[in-house]
Amino acid sequence: MTFAEIHNTIFLFLYQVTSLSPTLNWLIYIIAEKIDLYVLVAGVIFIVVHQHGHQLHHPVVLSRISIKEGIYTSLGVGLAWIISAIMKASFQVARPYLALQDVVPLFPYGGYDSFPSGHATLFAALAVAIYLHHRRVGAVFIFLAFLIGTARVVAGVHYPLDVLAGWLLGALCSWLVYYFLTKRMK
Repeated sequence: MTFAEIHNTIFLFLYQVTSLSPTLNWLIYIIAEKIDLYVLVAGVIFIVVHQHGHQLHHPVVLSRISIKEGIYTSLGVGLAWIISAIMKASFQVARPYLALQDVVPLFPYGGYDSFPSGHATLFAALAVAIYLHHRRVGAVFIFLAFLIGTARVVAGVHYPLDVLAGWLLGALCSWLVYYFLTKRMK
């Protein structure tokens, strides 16, 4: 079996979930296409208003530490997004519903811009950036990034490799920004 056959087999295995239930399809659609803005806003709000050893009756919005974390996060996410856009334009990979017969996506999305997944890239970058500063909350965002990416495969708008590449790209960009900035700031 070739790599392409294995790749398509994994995609079709995950995509078949859409044949199970209209209610499940609705949930996959919500996760794949609708919660992304809420997750992004929640991440930004967390970075801006979380507490760093301050008393709850003296909240500090935009503390020095929050601003620094915001810069790290913005740079990591921005770098990942730019590299993802360059890769999409360079590779121009057809989405599964354009390339595979009998694949009908749960929602129309894009065209020849499947690789890497921008959603997976963005949310992995955000999740890892938060995780590097706040392990517990970051783990929640990593779980949400996993859900969003997997749901986009099940929905028929990405291949597994698109999402995996996005996760790796996003995570690597956030980690590199964090690593180099923390080394330089010391």
